[in-house]
Amino acid sequence: MSRIKVLGPKDYQRMPWKNGQGMTTEIARFPPDGFGRFQWRVSIADVVSAGAFSAFTGYDRLIACIEGEGMRLVVDGGEPEAVARDARPFFFSGDAAVTCDLIGGPTRDFNLIVDRARMRGEMIRLRAGESWTGGADDTIVVVYSLRGSVRIHAGDADTRLTEDHTARIDDEGVTVTAGPGAEALISVVTILPQDGDGEDA
Repeated sequence: MSRIKVLGPKDYQRMPWKNGQGMTTEIARFPPDGFGRFQWRVSIADVVSAGAFSAFTGYDRLIACIEGEGMRLVVDGGEPEAVARDARPFFFSGDAAVTCDLIGGPTRDFNLIVDRARMRGEMIRLRAGESWTGGADDTIVVVYSLRGSVRIHAGDADTRLTEDHTARIDDEGVTVTAGPGAEALISVVTILPQDGDGEDA
């Protein structure tokens, strides 16, 4: 039997950025207890002014603008990269020195952060009428409904997510369909083999 875990706003955690320059709403993480180094985290950040991003050494990051006009990021002194509303998710290293400049005022962005030694991350923006199929053994799929109704089918289970709700599916294939006027952000975390996996004791 498929297990689809659904989370809502009451399950999310509000917290300051590591550098104290903003606020984050943490949607899900592993391990969930909040102690020590997490392996992956899904969150929404409120960016209200230009400034520096927090450093996450050893992690890879993916972000997508979900509200406002977005921002321009400078990664390790390179050319500014626009992260605009409706654009594809933007990938960068958590080791990098990153500063942002707002394009048109405060914005919100959706974030996936993974420990690159253990995980590989992918983010998909799903728009109204679109479907996505993925997931398998050794993957975690986290689906966030940004707006509208989003249908999730995994195994023998069907779930409909409403706005600002999240579904998590572990180790199973899943199909996600965004209904009319809907939009979803899908985070896919793949567990990487570790030294010694599969070897005889």
